[in-house]
Amino acid sequence: MTGSRGRKPPPRSPFLSNCPMLTTALASLVLGQYTPPTKGWPLLDDISHRTFNYFVQRSHPTTGFTKDRSRNFEEKDSDDHFVASIAAVGFALSAYAVGEHRGWMSHAEAVKVSRKTLKHMIEVAPKHRGWYYHWLNWETGKKEWNSELSSIDSAIFWCGMILNAQALKDPEITRMSNQILKAIDWKFMLTNDGSKPNKKTFSMGWRPDQGFLDAEWSGYWESMMIYLLALGADESIPADIWKGFERKHEKGYGTEVLTGGPLFLHQMSHIFFDFKGKRDMLGYDYWVSSRNNTLAQIGYANENPKKFKGYGGGIWGLSACDVPDGYGAQGLFAGWEDNGTLAPPCAVASMMFTPKESLASAEAYVRYYPESYGKYSFVTGFNPSKRWVSKDMIGIDHGQMQLGIENARDGFPNRAFMTSPQVQRGMARAGFRITNEGAIEKRPLLIAPK
Repeated sequence: MTGSRGRKPPPRSPFLSNCPMLTTALASLVLGQYTPPTKGWPLLDDISHRTFNYFVQRSHPTTGFTKDRSRNFEEKDSDDHFVASIAAVGFALSAYAVGEHRGWMSHAEAVKVSRKTLKHMIEVAPKHRGWYYHWLNWETGKKEWNSELSSIDSAIFWCGMILNAQALKDPEITRMSNQILKAIDWKFMLTNDGSKPNKKTFSMGWRPDQGFLDAEWSGYWESMMIYLLALGADESIPADIWKGFERKHEKGYGTEVLTGGPLFLHQMSHIFFDFKGKRDMLGYDYWVSSRNNTLAQIGYANENPKKFKGYGGGIWGLSACDVPDGYGAQGLFAGWEDNGTLAPPCAVASMMFTPKESLASAEAYVRYYPESYGKYSFVTGFNPSKRWVSKDMIGIDHGQMQLGIENARDGFPNRAFMTSPQVQRGMARAGFRITNEGAIEKRPLLIAPK
């Protein structure tokens, strides 16, 4: 559960990161044109549209590679902001599909920028056995930060690419997407290049000088997408790898969930794969788990056992984000820590599970903490108790937030993504089936097969 979130700590800011949290009056002066609508879908539209603007403006005009993070209160990034992440590239591709669907860019514009991006992912981006390196220079494509070959970030890129191809229906995009998908050696990461032929969990990554990382995708985390894509792509991979990762039950705040932890773990695969109203071969309803995790976080914030400032009344959201001394992951259950830092994007991303509560959270953040909202909408993290707000937003946070909003709006991301034959095969091989059990909110987490 490190993967896409194992980020290099951000540089310290001479302004927002090192100064007390802005007062409301000062925030208004700083935000200026960033002041959003305050209620309802106009606010959510503003968040989604500003996120789209990020992916258009912070993807390189030549390569199409998208910056991992960007300044949220300044017109220009610093010289430190030159690193792209392949996961952000995937979310850029999904944002172009959303932008075309919402009328923010023409079909021709969406096709042009998507073709350019995929061309450079094929010809320039460093890769091995079809898997991509995590970090690259947004201009040259050179590997940065001694990056690993990342299984989860590769999968996020592929999911964004599939969504884009299925939505835009452009023959050249489809051809390039198929070329990328057919080049993947799934067993390389599953069996450690054949050295562990019976292993049923994917490695988190590989380095040419060190080999495979010790860490495995062995738990219920954001990594469901890797397993489902593999099952849909390669019939020789046994279907029982779906049973290979642990599903740990947790109870609290009136709910039962899988794993707990940072909220993004329970959103990342759902923004692409449509799990709602379905159970797998083991009898799990993962949509129920993600909804319950969201409700548990709301209950925790309202109770506020550590008495942090700001919690409750719509202010909630523990996830991976910038923290006052760098970057960290906060979460609920299973020994995860809460240090008083909140991640507004994760609260809004749960729109697909808890539309009423997540909209109320977006409204509360802009009402009570307008300093958390900048030109690309919310910052990655802020800490009311320490009077600290991050200067940046992060591409994967916003890509996930945008797809959560758009899935709540009309289901477009899920609907387009699920038309992929590979995705459909993967879901079928994992035993997913639609079940009719009455109101979705009353479905149990698990109904064991008889």
